[in-house]
Amino acid sequence: MKPKVGQCYYAPHGRGYRIYRYDYVGETVSTAAPVSDEPIYWDKEEARKRVYELNGWRYKPCKTN
Repeated sequence: MKPKVGQCYYAPHGRGYRIYRYDYVGETVSTAAPVSDEPIYWDKEEARKRVYELNGWRYKPCKTN
């Protein structure tokens, strides 16, 4: 799935996870900036859940084996 401008994603940041928002999406390059009013999440699943909320997607917990 190709990202869209304004869409959020999470990525590792030190020992936690930070939420970023795409500023520009091109054919071969895209830029993003951290969402300043979002905290650093220490749990990956919490960051994922928040990204789903921000993007307006329906959240389903990850399946663990």
